[in-house]
Amino acid sequence: MGLGIIIAFVILILVGPFLTPYSPLATSSVPDSPPTLSHPFGTDYLGHDLLSQVIYGAYPSMFVGILAALGAVIIGLMVGVLAGYFRRAEGVLTGSGDVILTFPPLPLMLLLGALYPATETLIVGILVIVLWPVVARAIRSQVLSLKERPFVESAKTSGMGNFEIIWKIIIPDILPLAMAYFVLTVSAAIVIVTALQFLGVGNPNLVSWGSILYWAQQFAFYYGDWWWILAPGLAITLVATAFALIGFSVEEVMNPRLRT
Repeated sequence: MGLGIIIAFVILILVGPFLTPYSPLATSSVPDSPPTLSHPFGTDYLGHDLLSQVIYGAYPSMFVGILAALGAVIIGLMVGVLAGYFRRAEGVLTGSGDVILTFPPLPLMLLLGALYPATETLIVGILVIVLWPVVARAIRSQVLSLKERPFVESAKTSGMGNFEIIWKIIIPDILPLAMAYFVLTVSAAIVIVTALQFLGVGNPNLVSWGSILYWAQQFAFYYGDWWWILAPGLAITLVATAFALIGFSVEEVMNPRLRT
């Protein structure tokens, strides 16, 4: 189900701009219109077609979320493996992650977004900083258990070096867990980036799901445009749920304890 929803949104991103007859920034003569046949998701107070905005806003929202999750999982995998395998590096690596976890994530991201120009690159960087410690902690716990296994000890006695063991034995065994965390982190990243855009971090004139909600929270309640909030809200909910379902499925397949 999750994969089917994601495929549907990918098709929407690729084909949708060719099917919708309206530009996301074009105004029409029917502002504040509820859903109709000509505007299935309705229009906002300026007459923008919300279906077009949801379609065009899917790409930046999903792209930033996927890129941030990928960066967080790569850093979390590297830090978690090194912290779990090398005792001397554990204090520094886990300590740096614990310092980040002590800060409330949303106020920290809002502060960084206010101090620097909130470009997509900055938002991705902020999300990576906030998300990688959670992944690193889970990977480290698994590596601590894995390095005590007999086959790792056998590899050491056979003459394999530490980094060779990490590359050939530890990382292949940890990759399924990293994949599951990647999928779950994507859904979290999409929700967080939308929340940041909703709170004004980023370019509100760039069409994305977060910017649609940013303008909706300023005008939708005043004009009574409930559909203005419903359209992007449903899209965010569906995508986040889809990635969560995929993550749960991957974890269930890879974790022998969950197969029964």
